[in-house]
Amino acid sequence: MPLTQAAEPCYSLGIDVADPTRTARADGATDPPTVREWLKPLESAGLRRHTSAKRVGGKAASLGRLLRDGFPVPRGWVLDARCFTELVDRQLPPGHDLATLIRLSGTRAGVDRAARARDRILSEPLPEALSTALRALWQAVEQEAPWGLAVRSSATCEDSEETSMAGLATSVLGVRGEAGLDAAIRQVWASAFLPRALAYLAHAGVRDVAMGVVLQVMVRAEAAGVLFTAPPPGLEGEHWHAGERLVNATLGLGAPVVDGAAAADTIRLARDGGRVVASAVAQKRRALVVGAAGLEEVPVPEPSAEQPALGEAALRQLAELAERLEQGGKGPFDVEFAVEAVEERGEGPPGAALVVDGEAPSDPPEAAAAAGASAPVAREAGEGAPSPAARRVWLLQVRPVSGGGFPEGGDADTIWSRANVGEALPGAATPLTWSVARAFSDRGFREAFAALGCRVPRGARLVANVHGRFYLNLTAFMRIAAQVPGLSPRALLGMSGGASEALIARLAEQSEGVSRRGFYARLPLTGPRLLLRQARLEREVAAYEGEALWAQRALSELDMTLLPDDAIGTTLRSVFMLLERTGTRMLHCASASLASHLALCKALERIAGRRASARSASGEAHLDAPAGRAETNVEHLAQVLAGGVRELDSAGPGIELARVAELVMQDRTARERLLAGGVLWPRDLPEGPARDAYARFLDAYGDRAVREAELATPRWGEDPSPVVAMLTASLRGAPGDPERALARARALADREMAMLETRVPRLELALLRALVGRAQRYVRLRERMRTWVTRVLGMLRRVALDIDRRLRRLDPSLEPGSVFFCTYEELATALSSGRADVGHLVRLRRAEHLRDAARPDPPATFIGRPPPVVLPPASGERLLGLPASPGVVEGRARVLEPGASALDAVAPGEVLVARTTDVGLSPLFLVAAAVVTELGGPMSHASIVAREYGIPAVVNVPGVTLAIKTGDWLRIDGDRGVVERLDERASPSSPGVVAGGAPGGGAAPRSAPLG
Repeated sequence: MPLTQAAEPCYSLGIDVADPTRTARADGATDPPTVREWLKPLESAGLRRHTSAKRVGGKAASLGRLLRDGFPVPRGWVLDARCFTELVDRQLPPGHDLATLIRLSGTRAGVDRAARARDRILSEPLPEALSTALRALWQAVEQEAPWGLAVRSSATCEDSEETSMAGLATSVLGVRGEAGLDAAIRQVWASAFLPRALAYLAHAGVRDVAMGVVLQVMVRAEAAGVLFTAPPPGLEGEHWHAGERLVNATLGLGAPVVDGAAAADTIRLARDGGRVVASAVAQKRRALVVGAAGLEEVPVPEPSAEQPALGEAALRQLAELAERLEQGGKGPFDVEFAVEAVEERGEGPPGAALVVDGEAPSDPPEAAAAAGASAPVAREAGEGAPSPAARRVWLLQVRPVSGGGFPEGGDADTIWSRANVGEALPGAATPLTWSVARAFSDRGFREAFAALGCRVPRGARLVANVHGRFYLNLTAFMRIAAQVPGLSPRALLGMSGGASEALIARLAEQSEGVSRRGFYARLPLTGPRLLLRQARLEREVAAYEGEALWAQRALSELDMTLLPDDAIGTTLRSVFMLLERTGTRMLHCASASLASHLALCKALERIAGRRASARSASGEAHLDAPAGRAETNVEHLAQVLAGGVRELDSAGPGIELARVAELVMQDRTARERLLAGGVLWPRDLPEGPARDAYARFLDAYGDRAVREAELATPRWGEDPSPVVAMLTASLRGAPGDPERALARARALADREMAMLETRVPRLELALLRALVGRAQRYVRLRERMRTWVTRVLGMLRRVALDIDRRLRRLDPSLEPGSVFFCTYEELATALSSGRADVGHLVRLRRAEHLRDAARPDPPATFIGRPPPVVLPPASGERLLGLPASPGVVEGRARVLEPGASALDAVAPGEVLVARTTDVGLSPLFLVAAAVVTELGGPMSHASIVAREYGIPAVVNVPGVTLAIKTGDWLRIDGDRGVVERLDERASPSSPGVVAGGAPGGGAAPRSAPLG
């Protein structure tokens, strides 16, 4: 069917048209002469030699072609890329042009020059004639552009089959006035000098580039998003089939979807016919719109927030547009779109009409998907709804999906993962954090492999920065680990999570043929040395703690304000070296913990045919019962047997905060003051045991934090508001008993061992007990060293804050926290040389970090390139992950947003659902009924803490924060790794009801049969 059956009111262009190209040509012809001298109508881009892609850039040429082919593209203009080239030649010193910077990409000199070039581009004015043209353009279109103009990059290498600047170059939205357009153009040009853009161009083989600029009238969007016409290479699978298109959409502008800054609806459309195959509707509490002062977020009315952003008519138009785009075998494409609705009864405030297609909500998304349509978004009460004919889907950008670069050290077949490391450092890391983490992780991994007798290839990249996120090179990692018999991809990834059966098989295939001759040849030397080191590990950790305690005390007594710059540089280096030793020691403990766990699993496998699990209701089910793979059940039993580890450092904050909560509950004044929001520091509480306990907590755990691996994160000793929020949440329920929580895990482990005692011969039982004790001992050491990593990071942060004070004293224009946007190497060099001139580097890296932080999190595991798409969650009522802590419980979901926001909203007995749960959130585990995460594995820190507290946990559940909404009633099966959404009508009224047990958060979860 045609896209439009009748002329539709087009708000952006101000007249009724059915063909946007006719409007664009007509309006382009009426541009003032001063505008035409500098800015060419978008529909002419790519049409002639003087407007070819080499002159106006790939994006402009693509949009011009779409306009001429009759696609609905908003009116626009393009600034010739030669303006950029002339500006660079005129304003930048020799050696600061893009061709030179691309050649110097990755070097210290290249970064320094790029930073200085970017500063110059941002500070120098545009040619007067161009400013005059921009003034004339705005005067001509102001009445037609209530939401202003979008200013987008159009690099001469952009949006081709080989290269794409998506997510690297800048777009500025909602720009108004001559000054705004002037600044936006310079921002777009300056984005070409960011290190990640230069590295990508160098990797893609681009030797030089110029930057055209597209200016388009902003669509007054009620909904917007991204359409992927087919899965990118390597993403076909259970969640997105080859014969499907995928739509990510939200209310308002689509920038939060493109950037990943907000949750988005995901809709899968059948390639043939456009039928809705499946949809997941996100809770869209806020929408990005253009207000009087520019971009702003507005609240979304409750009915609309819970409903799909796109209605049937919009999805139908998207399906038709995708089919037209792919005619002739082209594609797949990444399409940014906006849905515009004409206000028929005058204009309201920005974002007032957040509705698509004007249909009243009826069926839930699941029913709509089953019927081949998506449920529409509800309009605010009392508002009339324009007819569907008044709406149009506009195409804002169209580019090939295949663009994008490989992470450093990888290629098209490299498998990358952050499934486990993402728990320690979720989101984009600041440059200082990344440089420190990369150094000590890379060194630690190499030393740990060497201790095992493995040879690490020269130049192997084990970790990489992907959009600011920390990723492990699983392909390189597994090829090295494959030198050791027994360290298979299945054995390692079964504990760390993040890999499907297909990926595990692919890693196994990549690791085939790895020679073990060197390992066996070195074994007579490395074997005894490794056994001796493990035997001495406890003493080594104790000796390390003595050294670290002395260093910590010395730093706390040091007045750094009295030190000269070179002395503070020496202090920085000494703390960094201590962190490297700490990280290496932690990885040795982690290796010993892994080896002991694998040994315990092997022992259980050998005797698996003769005994049953204690969690079998009949007492007859064997470990290889059909609850899943036999090795999964063995691993799970090994985790339970090794549970109940007393004096586990990672469990300490939760236990101690629970004790503080007990004392606060006994002090009415303290409780009322906390619940009223009048407490931050111990001095805010009345004198008494509660105040003293809170002070002791901050003294003991003041160096902890949510997302504590990030050096820029304030510690609890600096800002205890997250602690107060978790304490407030715990006060809303009945007082808990932390000792009872610890006893549950120990009791379950004892029950399992008692059951085994009746079925296992005495000799094997003695071996089993020894292996369990060994596993517990090394887990305890691993978690103790992880605590020390946190403490030393706190020490490093303290030194960094003093350096930050010095940097801002030298350059008052720098903002607080600027030190975190330098690398460790840059700070060490600046302090030792006495020339702390790093302002240009700070501005460069801050801009890049903001861009990284705004991008969507890449998948936990991917092959080759990070895909530019938010993958849909698994459909259906049952979501599968990895069992991390045993028990079956029901409760209402509480989906945690990234960071430490709204922690006090957690109610006792709720199920915590999060992207990842770092150890800084572990005090909430004692409030919750269960924990579910997208990332992590059964041996991750949070999983160990959950087992210690005795609450059910399921980890590595793909897309669970999209599939589950706050308020959903769930059943969590921590024995099988299953999350089940229950019918709301069948849910009990009390939260935290244990299946077959008693209500209340923290109630003992029952053991479920493995069969």
